[in-house]
Amino acid sequence: MSSAVPARMRAARIHRFGEPLELVEVPVPEPGPGEILLRVRAAGICATDLKLRAGETKPAPSLPHIPGHEVAGEVVAGDELHPTGTRAACYLLYSCGHCEECERGLPVLCAEATRLGLDRDGGMAEYVRLPAAHVLPIGDEVPFAAAAVSMDSVLTPWFALHRTGSLRAGEAALIVGVGGLGGNAVQLAVAAGARVAAVDVDRGRLDAALAAGAELAVAPEEIERVLDWSGVGVDLALEVSGRPEGFDAAARAIRAGGRIVCCGYAPGRPYGMDSGRLVLDNIRILGSRNADLDAAQAALGAVAAGEVKPRIADVLPLAAVNEALDRLAAGGADGRLVLDPVDQDARSAP
Repeated sequence: MSSAVPARMRAARIHRFGEPLELVEVPVPEPGPGEILLRVRAAGICATDLKLRAGETKPAPSLPHIPGHEVAGEVVAGDELHPTGTRAACYLLYSCGHCEECERGLPVLCAEATRLGLDRDGGMAEYVRLPAAHVLPIGDEVPFAAAAVSMDSVLTPWFALHRTGSLRAGEAALIVGVGGLGGNAVQLAVAAGARVAAVDVDRGRLDAALAAGAELAVAPEEIERVLDWSGVGVDLALEVSGRPEGFDAAARAIRAGGRIVCCGYAPGRPYGMDSGRLVLDNIRILGSRNADLDAAQAALGAVAAGEVKPRIADVLPLAAVNEALDRLAAGGADGRLVLDPVDQDARSAP
């Protein structure tokens, strides 16, 4: 590695599930053949990190563990395609590339799949190591924070809408839960040419959805207004909240022959729908997780093109990691919270 790269770095690590992360000093990872070393400039925080801290992800990582799966930074040890100084986002999913699931475009189901920040040490540190193929260059016009969250908060709804849900221009789409990921879904659906409605319990999020192009934004108890707006119900409902009442809202608003796509979840929490309506109205219920590398590049391209502008609530220093996680858990983040491990004084919205 370059002599400019130090031997040790600061990192936020989980040492015991259910307890605050610890800020520690650890060796900088050494890149192997075909790998790149990035200096991390942004690491997004999402609800998955709360599950990770609590030990609720399956499988749970070995401890100690460095979280951070939404990552962007600058190359400090690269190759011909990724020279030093390249600004890049980090694709998070590692898969074998040749099994049946990988070949049918579902690497997230690969039996050998691991994920940056979830199964492998991630980006809540000053440096991160990853395969060169996972380094997605970005232009100077794309902020590091936006590039980082695009790798999950934009990628997940992009895949859910375009691949899983097959959203078409002119269709009526309902986004249930319009926080960070759902707010990006609103923008993506509008960019796809769909008519969009939003459901959330938070008035500020509903106002943001309207500003992003939604035609209607209502509370869950006002779901009948979505039926009036759409005429016969929506063609596609994307459930992001992970709550049964969110799924119920999606099921109430869906038209015969429609598609309900679920991104939100909570382990052990069931969803339900009247079986008669499910079968007789030919309704499809689809689960959707993170996506393949092609979809990641498409999501990043949507950010670069201005089709979606991820809402960043605040950029905070690495030392504020537990403050950020607690704030997210309390519902006090209007948009994504992002850590900047380089700027120890970062504490403002970009």
